[in-house]
Amino acid sequence: MNNFKNKAFEYLFVFLIIIVLFTAIASYFYYKSDNAVGPNLITAFVGVVISAMVTLVLLNGQTKDEEVKERNMKLYNAKLEIYSNFVSSMYEVLRDNQITEEEFLNLRTKLFGQVSFYAKDDILKLINNELREKNYTDTQQMQRSFANIACILQKDLREDWPVNVKSSYVLWDTFDELLDKSHGVNDATETNELSIESTTETVPSDYFNKCFWHFTMWEPDKQLKALREGIYELNLVEYDGIDWRTNLIKQVKKDDLIFLFRSGGWGYMGVYRAVGWRIFEFGENNVCRETLNIFDKGIEEITDQTQIQKDLERSDIYNSRQDGADLCSSIIVEPLAFSSKGIGNPGGVYRRTISRYDHGYGLKQLSRFMAIMDDDSIYNVHFNGEKKVEMGCNKELFKKMLESGNIKPASRDTDGNWK
Repeated sequence: MNNFKNKAFEYLFVFLIIIVLFTAIASYFYYKSDNAVGPNLITAFVGVVISAMVTLVLLNGQTKDEEVKERNMKLYNAKLEIYSNFVSSMYEVLRDNQITEEEFLNLRTKLFGQVSFYAKDDILKLINNELREKNYTDTQQMQRSFANIACILQKDLREDWPVNVKSSYVLWDTFDELLDKSHGVNDATETNELSIESTTETVPSDYFNKCFWHFTMWEPDKQLKALREGIYELNLVEYDGIDWRTNLIKQVKKDDLIFLFRSGGWGYMGVYRAVGWRIFEFGENNVCRETLNIFDKGIEEITDQTQIQKDLERSDIYNSRQDGADLCSSIIVEPLAFSSKGIGNPGGVYRRTISRYDHGYGLKQLSRFMAIMDDDSIYNVHFNGEKKVEMGCNKELFKKMLESGNIKPASRDTDGNWK
């Protein structure tokens, strides 16, 4: 573009030289001829000059328009690259279901060092609103915020493009659903199994043939608060027509073991025995349907809205009804073991909110919990500030279960790491 502009000035310089030459020639003929050739030459020359000047003006305007278009195209391409890289970085940190401080600070650097140079003030304000008052270690919370930020940046690239802010979050969930199906987890609706009698005083003879489950706390602070207040339900929420998590909850059976996971370095914090499940379905006109399945009693459909509202106030720990959720589901459990410091991630991290857990890894979990049972400073407690709060674990039943499965305590090396 600069070369084109330079040539335009060269053409103007040439035209100026031509003006001088034509003026000299026209003046010569005007005074040396019969006064007829001179005026005709001058008239022709004036016409040429006017045409040349109009052409230059048009070329100059065209040059400016093309410069603006080229600059806008370069800016768009740069924004596209920066935004795409930033969105990729956001989702990359969620790959292992936990966000480290280093990863979060790296995102902040990219936001200030790259995105902020191309995003308008209103875009930065929207991003700020998505991140404000969020707990970056809560991967479920950050997943939703990252999806919203991706849509905000997408909208900035195409202002005429109608973008559903929730669409990429739904797409992320769809991949989770496919992953679960690829691991043999179907959307079966069979929900009740009453063939095994179990109480807190006895242990089923085939206990370690039961299913193990991984469960990531949706918002750890709220979930742990509910557990230490005696609300023994592992709660999750679903939006936008997604229901694969709820369908998995329906597949939890009596006496299945659920391992409670917290990201951010804790790993698995608790072991819980399934005694039932509860599902709230939120419909139109503020109507809610509740399905309660206590395995020893069977399934009950609750339609009394007064009773449902009372159950919601207790069980819906995330206020999901007010948040526009479609489903609020929970596994009703009995606490068996809890470690205030967590026991790490033997077998690696399962990213999904709820999924079947590998049996071999589950046995490793149990052996680690068995190894800390006699440590009163971390077993069966949660610290609420400086206050130690009992988590309601059934240590005697847990011991009987472990002994029935011939589970041995795990050991540590000299540095305190699990072997």
